[in-house]
Amino acid sequence: MNEGPSYFTSHQIAELVQVSPSTVLSWIDKGLLRGHRTPGGHRRVERAALVSFLRGHQMPVPRQLGGVSRLLVIDDEAPFLRSITRTLKKHAPWLEVETAEGAAEALIKVGTFGADAVLLDAYMPGMDGVDVCRLLKNGRETSHIVVIALTGRPSPEIEEGFTRAGATAVLTKPLDAAAFVQLLSHRRGAEELE
Repeated sequence: MNEGPSYFTSHQIAELVQVSPSTVLSWIDKGLLRGHRTPGGHRRVERAALVSFLRGHQMPVPRQLGGVSRLLVIDDEAPFLRSITRTLKKHAPWLEVETAEGAAEALIKVGTFGADAVLLDAYMPGMDGVDVCRLLKNGRETSHIVVIALTGRPSPEIEEGFTRAGATAVLTKPLDAAAFVQLLSHRRGAEELE
């Protein structure tokens, strides 16, 4: 569940998305951003309306809104990466998906892409998924990232390794896209479900 206010003032929105308060008021007055007026004449916008507006206008959703909007999929198999990208576009059109073929590329992309969540293969050459998870969760700039592990060879040992490293969940290949999207939706907060 998200923390923080359910409604935002124009000044709070301006600070979150780094625009002027008059720009926010303009969005509301033009009907681009759904809001309402209080009895005192002030404008208020619901969290879900703000998130929907930002996504609809391809603007980044600030982490303070608790939204999982950017997913980095990390796997060493290019066909899997192509397949999962197509699948997620169908099941979670709100999600911006980027891929990384292996741990080294992932560690570079995680910062440049600004991922809120990572779907991480357990077994990769060079550095395995548990090590990548540990690096992400121990990093000052990356500890907020939701890590969901994925394995074709489930075992109590691999699940325990990911849990100790800080993963939110360990899923099994082939990925159940509906269950995965449900898991991400819980991370987005009930009021943001579409």
